[in-house]
Amino acid sequence: MNRALLALACCSALACGADPPASKPAEAKPEAKPETRDATPATPADGKQPEPFAKPKLKPPPAPEGAVLLDPPLYVQRCDPAHTCPKLQQPAGETHCRELRLGGHSNWRLPERDEVKRFSGPDLAEQAGFHWTRTAYADDAKQAWIVDPKSGQETTIPRDRKPFTIRCVLDP
Repeated sequence: MNRALLALACCSALACGADPPASKPAEAKPEAKPETRDATPATPADGKQPEPFAKPKLKPPPAPEGAVLLDPPLYVQRCDPAHTCPKLQQPAGETHCRELRLGGHSNWRLPERDEVKRFSGPDLAEQAGFHWTRTAYADDAKQAWIVDPKSGQETTIPRDRKPFTIRCVLDP
């Protein structure tokens, strides 16, 4: 009976693709090499080296004449006797900034609401009083935000209702 079981085991092993018991001496398997990691990153298939984690940021050029450089970088008009900041209604203020030629630059604009909140420092005269922004009021596009950078007060008002300070800004 043991022979029958042995024969059955051999047939099963052959049918499954395994070696029958004791039919072949066991082949020596090559030793597995321990996994090592290379200290240098692999070069992609396109041959370009991977980018570093952070790129150095260039320092913006000095502020143009009649402006101050804020950090994060934003050039802000000074509003001094040589570079006046008129009091206009918001649509006229947007036109004023688009047409402003200051410090050799022509791409000035009205600031965003959050940008006016950053107007501070001894180099920025006439900080008190509301300044127009180009930020529309979300519930009524006919209104825009006005911000007093000195006190921090802010509110919305129809764009053509009342003149406020127009202080233009420029992206470096």
